[in-house]
Amino acid sequence: MKPHLIIFLFVFFTEIITAQNFDKDSFAAGELMVQFKTADDANMFLQNLKNHAVNSSEIVSKRFNIYLLHFNRKSTDISSLSKEIKKIKGVVNVQPNHHISLREENELFPDDSLFDDQWSLYNDGTSGGHFDADIDATDAWDITTGGLTATGDTIVVAIIDGGGDIHHEDIDFWKNRAEIPNNGQDDDNNGYIDDYNGWNAYSNNGTIPLHNHGIHVMGIAGAIGNNNIGVSGVNWTVKTLPIAGSSTLESVVIKALSYLYVVRERYNTSNGREGAFVVADNCSFGVDKGNPANYPIWEAMYDSLGRLGILSCAATANKPWDIDSVGDVPTAFSTDYMISVTNTTKRDELYASAGWGDTTIDLGAPGTSIKSTLINNQYGYKTGTSMATPHVTGSVALLISAADSGFMVNFKKHPDEGALLLKGFLLKGVDPLPDLTGKTVSNGRLNIFNSINLLINAPVIETDRDTVFAAAPLNTTVQNQLLISNGGNDTLFYNISIENQPAWISLNQYSGAIAGGMYNEITIYFDNNGMDTGYYYCAFHIEAENAFSKDVPVVFHVYDNVGIKDIKTSSLNVFPNPFSSEIVFGITNTKPGNYFITLYDEYGKTVISSVGFSVRGNSSFRLTTQNLSKGVYYYKISNGNDVIFTGKAVKVTR
Repeated sequence: MKPHLIIFLFVFFTEIITAQNFDKDSFAAGELMVQFKTADDANMFLQNLKNHAVNSSEIVSKRFNIYLLHFNRKSTDISSLSKEIKKIKGVVNVQPNHHISLREENELFPDDSLFDDQWSLYNDGTSGGHFDADIDATDAWDITTGGLTATGDTIVVAIIDGGGDIHHEDIDFWKNRAEIPNNGQDDDNNGYIDDYNGWNAYSNNGTIPLHNHGIHVMGIAGAIGNNNIGVSGVNWTVKTLPIAGSSTLESVVIKALSYLYVVRERYNTSNGREGAFVVADNCSFGVDKGNPANYPIWEAMYDSLGRLGILSCAATANKPWDIDSVGDVPTAFSTDYMISVTNTTKRDELYASAGWGDTTIDLGAPGTSIKSTLINNQYGYKTGTSMATPHVTGSVALLISAADSGFMVNFKKHPDEGALLLKGFLLKGVDPLPDLTGKTVSNGRLNIFNSINLLINAPVIETDRDTVFAAAPLNTTVQNQLLISNGGNDTLFYNISIENQPAWISLNQYSGAIAGGMYNEITIYFDNNGMDTGYYYCAFHIEAENAFSKDVPVVFHVYDNVGIKDIKTSSLNVFPNPFSSEIVFGITNTKPGNYFITLYDEYGKTVISSVGFSVRGNSSFRLTTQNLSKGVYYYKISNGNDVIFTGKAVKVTR
């Protein structure tokens, strides 16, 4: 919300709320609000106001029996009167009539000297622009300004362009600290020599050439914000990884993308000790009217990066073309991991020389007369889809900085799914524009504030167990339950599927809706009629829009109940449970003989096979589990022919 809108609202309400500064708990002198249990209780009291030194009353809520009492503040103490009225039969609540003040929505404005020229981040309607024709960056910055994720990852964006200016005062560049610069060695063994500052795919070295287009793009996405210098990026504190390799030949582009892949892959596989946590790359280049079918390697690179968790942001053609009809590379690619961007103006219109396409171009972003960084610590204006796209690239980085730790844990487990969720939040959060309706997939222009709110309020799929386990004797049925809850705010609309669903399992429902903080109970029916003894497996796949999916393995044990009947007086004590380095099985009242323990993981894989031990009366057996990872395990104890005991145990430490 913009400041002068707030002023308008304040003036509107001055007749109701006086513009005074009150303490947090200040209240109107000479007034008390009283709520009665019934209307009869209220009427009885109101008929005897003078007995309580109350001068008059007025109805606040007839439906809820709430009245405002007026008394002489000079002769009557509000505390004493309140205590007196509380004792009266039928009074539910007594309280002062507190003053309320308007609560203005905060916006965060950086002190960068040229910020007033950055209409794309905050547009007040001056200089021929339309009010609020911007990405609502100042509102978003009141939530986050970027930098780190909730799990402590340093967020990085890669700018693939003609180069940049690694000495620019207003850009915080990523450095490969595992590499010693200019020693002619591949110190970190990543396949690239001297890539301390990034990579130059033109000359296959770590020297980043000076390039005005590249540094301009970098400043839009991530110029340092609030440093009293120059401009502000969409993300104030993101690290920028420069990669030179945006033109001449497709092979150069593939080299650039390949370097990016290695950097993020090393981060994923080393748990953050090497590489960089790159969440988006910016590609403000392409081939006019290119046929995507002729560029399979380039498109496949975007798919590969997406599976690592990187979204590729691509600028469409700077021509008034329908990209759906004429084609374009890369913005006509069908990969899900690319966001294609066109150029909008300060009047929220599609720029006259910018491509569109209701199936190929995802959204618009400001790209007309954009002020940003230039080489040698200079600043200037540029126009084009090249300028629109880094607004989206920086927004990906800002969006992920607003995610909570739960989202980040899931993102690291399922980076491909997380990347698609981020893309979805960006497209669903747009401001709809008439000029983009029917011309883009989203029908709108980027609004990072809306997108952040979609992310932080998104539904979260949670279950009361990580694995469902059921056991039943031959030719019987049994039921179990699974609780699905919504750990987020927005409603969770979920669907459950079971790949190649076996005949022995069914559910009472396969879809539903759950409000934030609530849950649904799913009844699971198991039927082993006509089945052999043994262990059977499947998994529930639970998915919902705007939420990470969840898989819940199912283990169904079918056993012969003859053995159970023969030893029905026997018992088993498993301790400790949860366990760590060992687990003890104590057996009582069991026939003497040789027995065998088998341990399975939650997916039904045998991890300890048929360990034999002898039982003579009451016996115990210690099973060493030091080599097992943390998790859920299932045990089976048999006498060679019959299954005697089954159950579940949890290992908490390795």
